[in-house]
Amino acid sequence: MRYKLFYLMAFSFFLFFTSNAYSADIENGKKLFKYCTLCHGNVGQGIKGGDFPKIGGLPKYYLMSQHDLFVSEQRYNPAMLTIGRLDKMSDKEKDDLYTYIASIDIKTSAPTLQIPTYTGDVKAGKKLYKGDCKTCHGSVAQGKDKKKAPPTAQQYSEYLLRQIDFFQAKERIHDEEDDETFDDYSKQEIIDIITFISTLDDK
Repeated sequence: MRYKLFYLMAFSFFLFFTSNAYSADIENGKKLFKYCTLCHGNVGQGIKGGDFPKIGGLPKYYLMSQHDLFVSEQRYNPAMLTIGRLDKMSDKEKDDLYTYIASIDIKTSAPTLQIPTYTGDVKAGKKLYKGDCKTCHGSVAQGKDKKKAPPTAQQYSEYLLRQIDFFQAKERIHDEEDDETFDDYSKQEIIDIITFISTLDDK
């Protein structure tokens, strides 16, 4: 009986120690976020026009994966290293930063920020989206953890268009190296898909 009690206490201590040792420090994450605000805005709202996306509220799994791609230069953007200091962060700092960013509620923090409907055909875009995008990104572009796919609703249309251009040019990996999702889409079809996504801003 004493041995069982000892092992139970030891196991409880182990759980307590590990859960606290690796718990994210939101306040530290907020401090680290100051390096991101120059490009991504004070609450991660980004900048309209396609250069700097909204990152506030993006899921942590996606933020962490993109961090690693930038550090390894599989996604090439020197500013993410020189200004964002991504390559200087410890694992704990990464955890703190991305826990904080994921916790941001853009609709509360920037309530007047809206994504205007883009310029294409909503109905055509919806049909195309349901065919190729829904499985990974969700029925209303909310993203899916199990697919490691980010939400695309509430993201700037110009930014999405620019990223798809990169996918088509094979300058950025969409899902995997040999992904052919966008290879057969015309420019108009892509604009239609993004137009449908832009109608999901308030959903």
